[in-house]
Amino acid sequence: MDGGRLLRSVVALSLPTVVVVLLGVRFLVVDVPKIVRDEKARVLSSSEHAAKAMRDDPSLADFVWERGRGVVRGTPEFGDYPADMSWKDWNPESGTKRRDMWGWRAFDGGRLVWARGVGEKDGERVYARWTSIEERDYALMFYLFGPVFLIVLVGITFLGARFFVDYVRSRDDFMAATAHDLTTPLVGMRYMIGADDAEAKILNERMIRLVENIKDFMRLGGRRADPRKERVDVMKAYEEAYSLFREDYRDLLDGKDVHVSADGGAPFAALADETLVVQILWNLLGNDLKYAAPHGPVSVRFTTEGGFVRVEFADEGPGMRPGEMRRAFDRYYRARTVLESGKGGFGIGLCTAREFARAMGGDLAVRANSPRGCVFTLDLPSAAGR
Repeated sequence: MDGGRLLRSVVALSLPTVVVVLLGVRFLVVDVPKIVRDEKARVLSSSEHAAKAMRDDPSLADFVWERGRGVVRGTPEFGDYPADMSWKDWNPESGTKRRDMWGWRAFDGGRLVWARGVGEKDGERVYARWTSIEERDYALMFYLFGPVFLIVLVGITFLGARFFVDYVRSRDDFMAATAHDLTTPLVGMRYMIGADDAEAKILNERMIRLVENIKDFMRLGGRRADPRKERVDVMKAYEEAYSLFREDYRDLLDGKDVHVSADGGAPFAALADETLVVQILWNLLGNDLKYAAPHGPVSVRFTTEGGFVRVEFADEGPGMRPGEMRRAFDRYYRARTVLESGKGGFGIGLCTAREFARAMGGDLAVRANSPRGCVFTLDLPSAAGR
């Protein structure tokens, strides 16, 4: 995989983490302070409400304290409340009192809310009540665990991206080394095969083309030279590619060849690179031979349309679902029906073929056939009038 594709893949892999980190930072900077303020406001409001309720109804108090006498009614569960306590002693926490009229003393699991009595007679008396009001420390919770979570997420993403890069490089190195090591013995076999052994020659040529397919795949992505622009007889290129599969197709089609039709007069000349055109047609024929021909007839149709030479490969095989057709040209992708067939492959033939077609100014597409199967359409720029 070339550097640009690899970088785009790593960015796509890391994008969810980047989004989560940005949202997390925004949450810590904007939302957490608001949550902390809202929590303080809730506690303050609940405490004030409890204090006012005791002032209106002193019977709600758990105990009563009076200046100079100490606790005169009830029994405090926590702490000591001597008779000489000041109003400041009643408020050990800053900001918990309001004009010495009410306040609280915080404990684990709740707080003691108190309210000073009103009136001249009751002004030295305090009513105290245990409540379940507890202020949650959201600041500590979010500021401690939030950054830890984000750091762990970034670390996992970094390790995942590193593993992905190492995997891609190892895979590409393996494929490149395999293709290189296979080339030498295959080329040697070509010269050792006897002139009258046509089947061995065809098999050898097919294996060489398969290795070249892998090499071409490895060269894609900007490292390959621009294709030549020359006048190519597409039908003649098809016949050259088909010669490698003729006997196999005849075995599957009861001795018949793939049906070929042409709309318009020959030759069907395209402005393209002949080697790449043969390679594309070879890939399409090999694809149909493996997955479609065992299920029904295959036909090829040559036409010219809109300044392009068009070659359509129609089959009546298992076909593909719409989602599978959208991914048919993705690298290493193999459709469900292909996997179920049990036939080998790397999932690079169609990807390579389409990239070759687009490099020459054309395209390769797939659509559903009727009543079943697929139609692969190859468009190449027409050389008519050039």
